[in-house]
Amino acid sequence: MKTSHTLLVLGACALFTACTDLQGGDKLAAPPPATSSLPALPTRTTVVGLPGEAEQLRTSYSKLTQLLAKDPNDMKSWLKLSEVFITEARITGNYGPNYDAALDILDRVLASTAGTNKQDMDLQGEALTLKAVIKLSQHKFDEALVLGEKAVVLDPHRAFNYGVLVDANVELGNYARAVEMSDKMVGTRPDLRSYSRVSYLREIHGDVPGAMQAMDMAVKAGYPGSEETSWCRVQLGGLHERNGAIDVAKQHYQQALAERPDYPFALAALGRVEGKLKNYTEAEAHLNKAIAMMPDAHFYETLARVYKAHGKTEAYAEHVEKAEEALIGLSGEPAHDHAVGTAHDHGKSGHGHSHETGLEMARYELEFHNDLPNALANAEHEFEHRENNIDVNAAMAAILYAKGDAATATVHIDLAKRTGSTSAELLLIEGLIAAKKGQAAQGKKLIAQAFAKDPYLQHPLAEEGKSIL
Repeated sequence: MKTSHTLLVLGACALFTACTDLQGGDKLAAPPPATSSLPALPTRTTVVGLPGEAEQLRTSYSKLTQLLAKDPNDMKSWLKLSEVFITEARITGNYGPNYDAALDILDRVLASTAGTNKQDMDLQGEALTLKAVIKLSQHKFDEALVLGEKAVVLDPHRAFNYGVLVDANVELGNYARAVEMSDKMVGTRPDLRSYSRVSYLREIHGDVPGAMQAMDMAVKAGYPGSEETSWCRVQLGGLHERNGAIDVAKQHYQQALAERPDYPFALAALGRVEGKLKNYTEAEAHLNKAIAMMPDAHFYETLARVYKAHGKTEAYAEHVEKAEEALIGLSGEPAHDHAVGTAHDHGKSGHGHSHETGLEMARYELEFHNDLPNALANAEHEFEHRENNIDVNAAMAAILYAKGDAATATVHIDLAKRTGSTSAELLLIEGLIAAKKGQAAQGKKLIAQAFAKDPYLQHPLAEEGKSIL
């Protein structure tokens, strides 16, 4: 069960739209020289997004910086400038410099709007929410929760604020609270962002048809071809893919690409499906294209699986290493000797000041290096911070099972099942644990259910499960 924090569509096109009132029809103006107070917008090295989007975003940046050069106390323009950087990060995957710039701007706004008048409070609320969006993307969920709660106090009528609280509570494992915040969000503004959250909550509570219905509503509520609509369509495809309808999933990925050509997440999803269908040439082409635009660690992992299935040993090893490098790059922390959070056996950090990647690193270590001590150390690090999260507990259960500790694995699989999720991954892990504990018939039944639900299930323990059937 893949963590769905990245389904959190608080981002690109919603923020991008907020900047369009600055765009006009004139030619792209040259940005002013970068200063300590006016950060430079990073130059894109690849073409990504719809035609004209990058120019529109840079036009917004140029006009905002011109306004701020004239009036450095224009806090509304500072907020919109932070949105430009957040949008750029989401569209391109170039998180580090864009998030650093946005956080500096938002801290400036918060420091400059400490008053209790309505204008200051409104600006504070927006800044807190945008800062929370960044913290969510960096997997700093406890920080995002605090920021979101403060934002709701300042503005309880803004749906965007409740979205932050849904996401933070989901990731921290506070599922009842997440449902409560989702209800408030939908009640405040039923739109793409609220429907997508309803979808994920329904899925993890075992209501897959309801999840599909809600994500379909999210897609229909969005503008075709926008980044957030395309993201939701990819998520809708993922729901079908995880539940055995791989052909339907493929259609959604293809439609996402028809509406938003060369969308990296749709390319990667289509490559994953083609790999499962053993169309290796097509899979490799789609994934390499996605990576060329956005070198995402998960894209490298997916391509490594394709190369392994295709028997390309050298390419597999190369992309396993590239996936690790991408995870390390997200962490943004220098190498050090520390068991928790290290990447394989290289002394590199699996969690750092930029992005927390403990769960991702735990899964990576289990699948690609079978380094169970490092995998467990990373998973335990995540468990210390969000012990009720079902994905963290699923990872703990799988690793502990692989280490031969079926008793402790049982504790974590029970925690992972607490929402009533019916995911194939949980069924597989639960079945393996049952078989290890001597419950052969029950174990075989659960494993069979897992592969009936998702015949193409990709999990480090999938082959072991098949051997039991």
